[in-house]
Amino acid sequence: MAEPAGSARRAPQDGPPGPAGTAPDWALDGRTRRHVVVVADRFARFARGDQVFTVSGLLAFMGSGGPDVDGCHWVVHPGQGVDGTDRDLLEAAADKTGGVVCLVDPAAFGPVPVAPEVVHKHRPENVLLAGVHSPEATLCQADLRIHRDNELVLDHHTGEHVQGIVIIEAMRQICIAQFETALRPSLATSGYAGVWQRIDLSFEDFLFPLPATVESRIEESDLVRAHHLKFRATAAVRQHGRTVATAGIDYAMIRLDRIDTLERRKADQATRAYLG
Repeated sequence: MAEPAGSARRAPQDGPPGPAGTAPDWALDGRTRRHVVVVADRFARFARGDQVFTVSGLLAFMGSGGPDVDGCHWVVHPGQGVDGTDRDLLEAAADKTGGVVCLVDPAAFGPVPVAPEVVHKHRPENVLLAGVHSPEATLCQADLRIHRDNELVLDHHTGEHVQGIVIIEAMRQICIAQFETALRPSLATSGYAGVWQRIDLSFEDFLFPLPATVESRIEESDLVRAHHLKFRATAAVRQHGRTVATAGIDYAMIRLDRIDTLERRKADQATRAYLG
């Protein structure tokens, strides 16, 4: 029996037969489960074949009655670029299928990104991290979250994979997030800016618009001067148990009043050198 319209439909759980050898609920009508991924329309080139759909493509397919003809219970998993608005549209369309289509977990759709200031950005769509946490004193982890209107994917010609510049920016953001969440609260109230001295980066595989994680581990730190903190970290992006990229990063977090003075002096020097 269909649930009331607007209810949060979750994927039926796999498991052994019920009491007295009865089948799980999802198998009572003889259907098998079919798992698919939905991604933002921005990643349409990745949505090929029969396992990945764009949001608009899946909505159109559900509206046409396609899943019901398929003879399966469709379980929809979130890929990159799907937000809360998309989740609401997908849930409403799934409810109309009478249980043929369900979201694996509505809460997993449209993860809430960290506040822009945590990663030193101005616009929320340019934040690449959600669920930042530090399981150890020197380790910071987060889920990769790529908004469909992120500045790095708006004007880029690529294939089915996510371009490398997104990986680099995600690594930069996780280092800043580690500083702002794990170290910054114990410092004075002045703001800080990141200055990057070295990034030794290795790409080991493609990154696709599917769930992924980002982490930073501080290997060495120099916290003697509170206005100029130095770090050496190892960052990594991983997807489904495989390492996509790793980097050794040397950077400093410098108090804003110090960095403003330094930058102004160097800007004047650069201008004089150019003008002669």
